[in-house]
Order: sequence, then structure tokens, then C-alpha cells
Amino acid sequence: MQVFRTFNPLPLSKLILLIMLLMCIMPFMLQATITQELSGVDSLTVGTPFKFTIHSDYPIQGVSIPDTLESFAIINSTALQDDKSWQLSIAVLKTGALSFPRLQVQHAGSSVKPDSTDAFRVYVLSVLAEGDTLLRDIKPLERYPLQPALWLYVLLALVAMILAIYLIVNKQKKAPKPIAPSPVLIPKATPAWQVALSELETLISGGLLGSGDILAYHFRLSEILRSFLELTYHFPAMEMTGTEIVIVLKKHKISRSDELRSFIVFCDMIKFAKAEPAMPEIEERTQWLKDYFISFSPPSSGVSG
Repeated sequence: MQVFRTFNPLPLSKLILLIMLLMCIMPFMLQATITQELSGVDSLTVGTPFKFTIHSDYPIQGVSIPDTLESFAIINSTALQDDKSWQLSIAVLKTGALSFPRLQVQHAGSSVKPDSTDAFRVYVLSVLAEGDTLLRDIKPLERYPLQPALWLYVLLALVAMILAIYLIVNKQKKAPKPIAPSPVLIPKATPAWQVALSELETLISGGLLGSGDILAYHFRLSEILRSFLELTYHFPAMEMTGTEIVIVLKKHKISRSDELRSFIVFCDMIKFAKAEPAMPEIEERTQWLKDYFISFSPPSSGVSG
């Protein structure tokens, strides 16, 4: 005798509940696999760029760069042709062992849980020669030939002092009535923003970009900005590195410090990393600097960009 079992289907309400439960947990089950690779990190020096490539099994929408990234500069951040890879061109700004933080990877699909890359360390070499770091003893003092003895200098100083006293006393005895001095017109000092704007206009009309000398053009751009910062905020910007200037700007909470940091890093990438930006980007950066100087002009001056 054969026994047949009948299959009882789930009630409709339980089936709907099961489907809703699966839809809720599905986004948490979808998580991309992230891999990463570096290229060009051998013998790094300050300003040397290297590549950081991120691969995923889902399309990448973007990579978040933290604002606290001070030891590195992101030259370029772009998606590759397969949409599942992202590449960053990075340059180092300091020497020694540097830690690059984890970066959050945003995927194109909203159902894919965001993931992040692994942190890594690079070692940046100093460009100074080994002999430049050594301290050498100063040579002992040497006496020049025919150099007079010390007592002769003392005697000459005493004679000069006595002669000065004699002339002062004599002049007081025969001093005529004082004549009121005519007023001296002191020329009004030109404001720092106006000096910087004039130098920038001279640079633009100088033809360096037309002759293709991008390096010299950005050296001069950096000098004009540094001179303005030194005259306006009273710190030795002309003698400081770009990183040191950024630290001073943030420490003293100088306005528009983030924009200034971006401009300084842009110029340093061209001066030291030999980056070659497109002409529209150079013109845009130059116009920003011009507008920045004009923002310091008084409203009654009528100066506009």
C-alpha cells in the first residue's frame, strides 16, 4: 500500500512577509570586493608622483578624499575605462615614513554597501646630498697681514669721541636761530594688494605663457602670492616652503586658507613635480589669484575683475 503526502503551500501572508524580509537584508548581502595596487613608488622624493589604482567587482562612482591629507597632494582622481577601476595620481610633500589613510569607495549602485581601501606607508627620501647634513668645525681665527693692534682701534675711538664732543660744544655756542623746517611730503604707501595686482598684470602681459615657459610663469605666480602674504599677514612667506605656509594659514585662521592651500599646491606640483596642466586650468588659476587680490580693495576704489 503506497502512502502519498500532500504539500501544503505557505499561506499568502507568510509568503509576503518572507519576500519583504529578503528585500530588507539583500542590500547588506551585496558588498563589493576591493583590491588596490601602487606603481611608481620606488625611490620617492618630495614632489615625485605615483599611481594608486583601486579595483572593484562593481562600478565605482567616486573615491572620498579626506581634508586632513597634508603630507600628500592629489594631482588627479579619475575613473578608468572599465568603470570598475579608479586611479589617483598622488605626490608627496614631506620626507620620511608617511602613512596614507584609508579611502572610502562609493559604488554606483545604491544597494552595494560602501567599502574602503587599506592604509599603506611609503618612505620618501631627502634630496640633499649626504655631505650637506654634516656639521663641520669653523676654522680658527687668523690675523690679516699688517693688521693694527687692538689698542690702536681704542685710541682712534677715543680721539673720535673727543673730537665729536668738541664739535658739539662749539656748534651750540655759535648755533643760529632755528629755522622752521618746511613740511616734508611723505608719499603714501601703495597697498600690498595693489602692488601684487600690478605685478600679476605685468606677468600676464609678459608673454611667458605664449612662449611655452610654464615653469617660469608659475615660479613668478608663487612669488607674487608669497610676497603679498608676507606684507599683509607679516610672516616670512618668501623663505618658507608651501607646507610651512599652509600650516601658518591654518594656525592663524587666515580667511580663504583652503583656496590658498589649493593654489600653492598647484604651483608646487608644476615647479617640483613638473606637472603640465592644460591652458584653460592655468588661465582659471590666474584669474582666481587676480580676483583674490581685488577682494582686498576698498569698495570706493572701483576696481573689478
